Amino acid sequence: MKVILDREYWPTSTHGTITINDKVICHTLESPVIPGCPKESCLPEGSYILVKEDQMPFLTLQKTNRGPFLGVICPQGQFRVDLPQTILPIHSIKSEGQGTNPQKAFSRLIQALGKAKSAQETFRLEIRSCPDKALNLACCEKIAWMD
Repeated sequence: MKVILDREYWPTSTHGTITINDKVICHTLESPVIPGCPKESCLPEGSYILVKEDQMPFLTLQKTNRGPFLGVICPQGQFRVDLPQTILPIHSIKSEGQGTNPQKAFSRLIQALGKAKSAQETFRLEIRSCPDKALNLACCEKIAWMD
């Protein structure tokens, strides 16, 4: 199963789209990239193992099996993302840093992953920059270069 999060970087938030086997499942919001503050920024790009937590309404992201969790994917009652290392699934993006229907988007993600669960597949999330939106990252970093 190919689970990918393609990102766009903006000054006040990080927007993304999760696809599973090339089918769009939901959009996402995360904290912005904050140079020099990795614990306050969105998760670094790379490959993560997705783990469904028993009795908990979220997915954890780990670098290795049974390793410490580095971040979470969860539905959130608020419509703004403000927690570091958290990926908030949303149905659609309203404006920079704001989205709609996180519970609906999270349910759709869990449902899409659940279909693969019956086939005993493991889930690996690949986080990467959206190549069509790379200008956003350059614009965001331009501010840091000017300081």
